[in-house]
Amino acid sequence: MAKIAPFRAVRYNLEKIQDPTRVTAPPYDVISSQLQEELYQRSPFNLVRLILGKIEEGDNEGCNRYVRAAGLFRQWMTDDILVRDMQPSIYLYDEEYQAEGLGAVVRKGFMALARLEDFATGMVKPHEKTLSGPKADRLQLTKACEANFSPIFGLYSDPCCVQEALTWELKKRTPDLEVTDDDGVIHRLWQVTDDTVIQKVCELLENKPVFIADGHHRYETALNYRDFRRGQCDDFSGKELFNYVLMYFANMEDQGMLIFPTHRLVYGLQSFRLEPFLSELSDYFEVEAHSMDPNDAESRREVRNILQKKGEARPSVGLFAGGRTTYFLTLKDEHCMDAFFDEKASKALRTLDVSILHRLVLEKMLHITPEAQEQQTNLKYIKNFDEPFSLVQSGQYQMAFLMNSTRMTQVRDVANAGEKMPQKSTYFYPKLLSGLVINQIARDEMVED
Repeated sequence: MAKIAPFRAVRYNLEKIQDPTRVTAPPYDVISSQLQEELYQRSPFNLVRLILGKIEEGDNEGCNRYVRAAGLFRQWMTDDILVRDMQPSIYLYDEEYQAEGLGAVVRKGFMALARLEDFATGMVKPHEKTLSGPKADRLQLTKACEANFSPIFGLYSDPCCVQEALTWELKKRTPDLEVTDDDGVIHRLWQVTDDTVIQKVCELLENKPVFIADGHHRYETALNYRDFRRGQCDDFSGKELFNYVLMYFANMEDQGMLIFPTHRLVYGLQSFRLEPFLSELSDYFEVEAHSMDPNDAESRREVRNILQKKGEARPSVGLFAGGRTTYFLTLKDEHCMDAFFDEKASKALRTLDVSILHRLVLEKMLHITPEAQEQQTNLKYIKNFDEPFSLVQSGQYQMAFLMNSTRMTQVRDVANAGEKMPQKSTYFYPKLLSGLVINQIARDEMVED
């Protein structure tokens, strides 16, 4: 069974940090080199210096960004820039954002420690493939700092919304921390020390599997770190802090839980011609040409609305290759995907829009290999719906594939089947802010029952 526990979070000392917006940061894997520099300039105490420090000339095994991060972490603790809560707690965490067509949306959840479970137990379910490079990077950071600086994003199912009902009254008080990020998302945090509430919230998840929404690399890194630390022990009880990881838990039935699409841009294909490609597509898809003005926001919005409606009935993808035409590609027969998967593969995986695009279109028709996709040799991923039009029009890219959102039921079904979706199949927005709470993996402490 899934086991969660309260913990003593390390947090920024608001007596010394008057403006917490200057010290928090998005997750490391969405920080560009430009944003990294901006975060460095905002404050000498910005968390980016810990989660994604700069690589400097002359770095070696004894002096590198991981060693520097560990030194800064210790120094900030010594100087009370960061302070550790005295009482084990869970931390309610709401994010308020604007969603087109919906207005203000609030995603509700909480942060606690989750006991690390091997995927074979079925208690923690991934849905994405991971890469070795990021895991090696995060493992070095964890070994050096002995801390989780960013939470893993976990989902559980509770149609009755018990946790929300238990904590509703607690959130009537002023948040312990409120931060507005660069995207205008408002992040609110409440510390909960009430043992009765904590026990009920922990019991809520005891018989539920947890689905990883975001942070697959960090979760696998935590497993590797746990095994590393266990290898250093003559014996272990399983209650040591290294057996747990910082996780944000959100109810997949929550109305504020939305998944957004990630679109694909293709470039660098030699001798590509649109007409033969459209002809080949017509063997598998109903190809519908739609006249539109790529420079007009209302016209682009109409394309998105049509794509969404088509996707409600059958797997559908949009194609824009320049000019004033967008093509809607609607799969004729789902059984054509059987040839691209093992016979044991679930229908949920075979009929995902992203599976169809990657296996049938990118690999078979455009000859972009899985390795090239992974390395983004001919492929770029982009979140914003409007940008692909201008990027293709400018000639930087040959075409754009416009995607619908993966549905929450598809995430659950693929994860339950023990399968992995193609890269960038889900985009959970907003991202969890790093720097609200930190889990220090103290060597002399145990998780309390």
